[in-house]
Amino acid sequence: MILKFWGTRGSIPVPGNDTLKYGGNTPCVEVRSQKNDLLILDAGSGIRELGKELNNSNNSHLINILISHYHWDHIQGIPFFLPLYQKENKIRFWGETSEGQNIETILSNQMTSNYFPIKLNDLVADVKFNVLKTEEYFEINDFKISTFRANHSSPTIAFKIRESDKCIVYMTDNELKLNDNNDKNTLDTIKKLNDDLIEFCRGCDYLIHDSMYDESTMMQKKGWGHTCNKTLAMFGILSDVKNLVLFHYNPDYSDDKIDLLLDETSSILKEFSASTKCIAAKEGMVISI
Repeated sequence: MILKFWGTRGSIPVPGNDTLKYGGNTPCVEVRSQKNDLLILDAGSGIRELGKELNNSNNSHLINILISHYHWDHIQGIPFFLPLYQKENKIRFWGETSEGQNIETILSNQMTSNYFPIKLNDLVADVKFNVLKTEEYFEINDFKISTFRANHSSPTIAFKIRESDKCIVYMTDNELKLNDNNDKNTLDTIKKLNDDLIEFCRGCDYLIHDSMYDESTMMQKKGWGHTCNKTLAMFGILSDVKNLVLFHYNPDYSDDKIDLLLDETSSILKEFSASTKCIAAKEGMVISI
C-alpha cells in the first residue's frame, strides 16, 4: 500500500508563506494498492491537484472516493476534480446518509447555480453513489474496509483499510473523550473513555488522526469535534499503533507551530518509552507500507 497526502489542513485552505512546509490544502489522501488500484480519502481542496495528476497520467479510470463527512473542508474540492469532466472515467463516491439526505443529494447541493456554474448531473464521467453505514465492512478491489463512528459535531465515519497484512486507519475530525472536570487525563482515563476507538485502531501500521489543537486551545474548544496532540499521543500508545500521523491542522497554525506540535508529541511518546513513532503529514508526502 502507498499513501500520498494532497491536503492536510482543517477547516479552510490557507495558502501562504507560513504554510509551505506542511501545506495549506484541506483533507485529501491518495491510497494505492499493490496492483495500483486507487482509493481517495476525502475530497477537500487537495483533490484538485490530485485530479490534475490523474488526468496527466491517464492510468486511473476507476476512482473510488470515501467521504468521512460533509463539512466544507472535506468536499469543497469536488467541483474542481478534473476526472469528473472526462467521459472515460468511472467515479464512485462512498458516504453515509446525514440528516435524511443521501450522499448524492448532499454533494449535489454544493453544485447548484448559487454556488457553482456546473451541476453534478451535468458531469460527463460515469458517476455513482454508494451509501455507507457505520460499523460496516465492505471491499473495493483488494482493499478490505471497516467503518466506525468518530466523535464529531457532524456524523463522521472513520475508515480502517487493509490490504494483505498492512493496515491504516483514517480518523479525521475525531474528538477523543476526556474528563469533564479539570483533573489530569491519564492513560487509564483515556482508555476508559475511548476504549471502543482504541480497539478499532489497535495495532494498525499507520493511524492518520485529527490533531487540530494544542492543549491550551483544546480546553476552549471542547465539543467541537477535534483533538489535541497530547491526548492523541496517549491514544496512540494505548492503541499500540506503529506510526501516528498528525493531520487536519488548525488553519491558524504556521509551519513553525506544527514543528512544535510534532516535537511535543514525540517527546510524550519517548517519555512513556512507547514503540509508536510520530510524523506530521505534509502535502506531497509519500508513505510506502
